[in-house]
Amino acid sequence: MYSRSRFSVVGRRLEPFAFKLSFSSRSVLPPTVIRPYQQQQQQHHTNSLSATPTTQQQETHDQRSKWAPWKRSIHSASLSEEYTEHSTSNNTSIPNSSSLEWMPHHSTLQPLALYDFFAASQKVKKPDYIFAHGASGFAKRRQQSKRRPYHLPQQHFYSEQMGEDAFFRRGDSFGISDGVGGWSHSQGADPALFARQLMHHAYLELERYDNVDDPCFYHYDDVDPVQILEKSYEACLLEAEKEGIVGSCTACLAVLRHDELRIANLGDCGISVIRHNDYIFRSEEQQHSFNFPYQLGTGSPDRPKDAQSFFRKVFNIKVEKNDIIIMGSDGLYDNLFDKDILGIIEAQVAPYTLPGVNKVLQYEPQRLSDALADRAKTVSDNRRNVDSPFQTRAIHEGFYYQGGKVDDISVVVAVVRDSEDSPDRRL
Repeated sequence: MYSRSRFSVVGRRLEPFAFKLSFSSRSVLPPTVIRPYQQQQQQHHTNSLSATPTTQQQETHDQRSKWAPWKRSIHSASLSEEYTEHSTSNNTSIPNSSSLEWMPHHSTLQPLALYDFFAASQKVKKPDYIFAHGASGFAKRRQQSKRRPYHLPQQHFYSEQMGEDAFFRRGDSFGISDGVGGWSHSQGADPALFARQLMHHAYLELERYDNVDDPCFYHYDDVDPVQILEKSYEACLLEAEKEGIVGSCTACLAVLRHDELRIANLGDCGISVIRHNDYIFRSEEQQHSFNFPYQLGTGSPDRPKDAQSFFRKVFNIKVEKNDIIIMGSDGLYDNLFDKDILGIIEAQVAPYTLPGVNKVLQYEPQRLSDALADRAKTVSDNRRNVDSPFQTRAIHEGFYYQGGKVDDISVVVAVVRDSEDSPDRRL
């Protein structure tokens, strides 16, 4: 190993900074300050170099001995350095800077932060999904009433009608509205047309986000279903006033952005999300009282802002590939329990599921919507020896009721799939 005299020579001839090296590691620690030895060590080193020191050398040694508040001990085995500070109670005056040129500025050196050069340099891109969907339904039979006779509309609608229900479908969104049947004895009422117009304008509002010439195009990721419902409702009221009709409806909208499903629901329509044969989300009904749902329309105090809210007035659910989204009017959820819906979905998807690998082959969502609508129609037509959610709620409220509920039935089933479109033009 090196001797003390060797270290002393290094301390004199080199800059008073040195790196601490650890022979058990490849890392280099920050530099540390090397302070002078004690007076005896320095005197011994001076005598070994010159037997008769000059007056200048002697003055230098005296200055160093006065300014020696550190004690250094060297362990030759590990080359580690340890400094302990002396008490400054002797009131020793600090020499001027000209006589301490050899002494570096005393400061605490902090280790530099480590930088991971192998870390990802850009954000992970969100998955881009799209809907594959199917729609089914049945319109109930109606007796003669004072309502306007239903005629096929002259204008083109982007929504489809099922009795007094209406719905629309897009690759990134869909919605359902249910015309309120309480207008059946009101002159000039047409809740079916009111519901269809609401979904028609919701479709047009969402189309703006795909139009390059529209400012909404550059806010594609910021779409809010509640705002879509508000703008659609305003346009629907203007048309209803122009045509001289009255009516009201409930509404439910769902919009997909990347892997985020945004939902706005007002009234007794419903939506649920199923993953691996289990529910991960189920909306709740909004009712003022039994069979009196929240609604948008003539004379109603309810507004789109009253839609069920979770975050920013909207539900936000993270979806995955092959998730199944079921949206329906009250004709579906008043006649089928959640366990019944889950059983039908499981039976329809089972033939396309590979055992052991938990992989699902591609199938048509229309099969699922047909099966749900058929079962709901069977229950609604049977008023004896059949249990239904509507019957359970009616008995709970003190009403005698048996069997299913006769109503319009509308079902939209969407399956989350990978998008095969070209890259987004907004990027």
